[in-house]
Amino acid sequence: MTRKVHFAAPHATRTETLIYSGVAFGLLAGAAISTYVWRQRVKAAALLNLTPLERAEKLIEACEAKLDSIEKSVRDIQDKN
Repeated sequence: MTRKVHFAAPHATRTETLIYSGVAFGLLAGAAISTYVWRQRVKAAALLNLTPLERAEKLIEACEAKLDSIEKSVRDIQDKN
């Protein structure tokens, strides 16, 4: 005699499916958010270990990179028009 194993009720309702999907999505979103927050904390901790001069140089480099990106985007928009 063999038995079939059902992981969900054979007549699972749409509501149950939505609930399970919502829980799965919530878990994935929570994992993504916690990973992002953890990476931000690691970056902040790394900056705290630098001297003030090194920290300032890193901030200036980041600002210059953002400015270059903005200038490139503006050029791309102007070229399209």
